[in-house]
This record gives sequence, structure tokens and C-alpha cells, in this order.
Amino acid sequence: MFPVPTGPFPAPRPIAARLTTFAGPPSVRLVSGTGVAVLALPNRYSVTYLLLSKDSVGIVDAGSNEDVPRILDALRWLGRPRNQVRFVAVSHFHFDHVMGVESLANRLGCPIAVSRPAFDAFHGGAPLRLPTRKAIWPFLQGWAMQGFPFFSVADWQVVRRFLDPAGTNPMNSELIPLDHGSPLPGLPGWRTLITPGHCDSAMTLYHRRAGFLVTGDTVRNFQGGEWNPIQVDHEAMLKTRTMLTPLPVRAIFPGHGPVLEGDGLMTRLKILDP
Repeated sequence: MFPVPTGPFPAPRPIAARLTTFAGPPSVRLVSGTGVAVLALPNRYSVTYLLLSKDSVGIVDAGSNEDVPRILDALRWLGRPRNQVRFVAVSHFHFDHVMGVESLANRLGCPIAVSRPAFDAFHGGAPLRLPTRKAIWPFLQGWAMQGFPFFSVADWQVVRRFLDPAGTNPMNSELIPLDHGSPLPGLPGWRTLITPGHCDSAMTLYHRRAGFLVTGDTVRNFQGGEWNPIQVDHEAMLKTRTMLTPLPVRAIFPGHGPVLEGDGLMTRLKILDP
């Protein structure tokens, strides 16, 4: 159902990530399930995911404007026309996942899907919070583990719009809100889970039949798979962990690091001191 493209698609291989992480740098991976597949596409600051059904595509995160041509190349590599893309989703509103999203959505002519808390925050609801100063050290560690990526020239032009999640809506494109339990437009089997903790706007995307979980930064894989210790709300993260841990999952697609595959993944995730 999902033919594997001929020839490899290049992945960045930062030397620092090879030296400083247990998991190593992420690689391009096409993981197939029952009626669904996910392409992991490592990019400048984070990992972009392409969710594939028979005739629809959903894209999750584009951290840099430099990612946009690469994502379009990946669509061609997969043999997917641009008009199959139903949305570009933002897993959470931290700059390393979102700065290229609007440019990508404009190129594809599709809306931007965000969690209900993010949508409400941009329409008069509770503002999104930044992590505390305690997060500086684990943030610097994570930056090193990604290979010290610096802002591109294109990102410098928009970075001020995205550094403060409590600010105004940084997007000029159409936003569509996803509630807890909402299906993903055009992608049968996928559901939205609202998962605050690392960020107030965080959402996770789950396909129960395939056992696929796209986590954004709720889970990362620098040390073999761990709950993110950078948190804006520790109590909310505890509730998120309680909700996600019992799920039958055979592949975790984290915001940073390689894809995790195997049995009992959720119970094996490390818990680091936040």
C-alpha cells in the first residue's frame, strides 16, 4: 500500500549529536502500519513527520523556514502530489517546531492545525506560558545533542514572532483547532490527544490500530527515550504521563531524536528530574 521510494533521502548527521547522545542523531525512517505510514524527516531544529494514508497526507511541525524545500522534496520522493496535504499541524508553540509552518502551509495551500489550548490562547483565552529558568540547563544540553543548530538567515527574519508563546498569534494563515479526541482531517484512524506539561499548547497524535504516537516534545529521544524534563507545568505533565502510559504503542515519533520502536515502549520511557 505504501511503496518504499527508490534511493535514500538525505538526513543531517551532526557530529555533536553522535558524540553527546546515547540515541545518536535521528535518521529518515518510513514506518508502516495497518493502513497508515509515517515518514520521520529530521530537519534543522527538530523532526518533521509526514502522516500518510491512502490518498491524504498530514504534516507535523516545520521548525525552520529552511525545512520547507526539504519537506516538499520529501513529498516528491514519496510520490505524493501537494494537493494531498490536508493540513500542517503544530505539535506545540515552541520556536524550534513552528517557524517554518506558515511558509509551508502557504506553499501547500492548506490550513494550520493547532491544539484547542493554543487556538483559545490566540483568541482571548489563557496565555501560553514559558518554562521556568530551571529549564535553561536542560535546554542547553538539548541544543548540544542536536548539534548546535543556529538560526538561518530566513529564520532571523521571523524569530521574534515565535520566541514568546504568550504573545499574539504569530500566524497570518487560517488556524483550525483540534480538541481532545478530535480526528485528524482526511486521515482515518488518527486522533488528537491534548497533552500539556512540556508546553500548555502541546498535543499528541495517536493511531490506535497501528500503535503510532507522534509526541512533539512531550517525549524526546536523546537518552534512549525519555519524558521531557523541560516543563512549564509539572502537575500537568504527571497527568499527561498517566494518560499516555497505558496506551498500546509500538512506535513513538518524538520531537527530537530517532524513532522508538518495540513492545512496552511507554512503560520503558525514562523519567528525568525536571
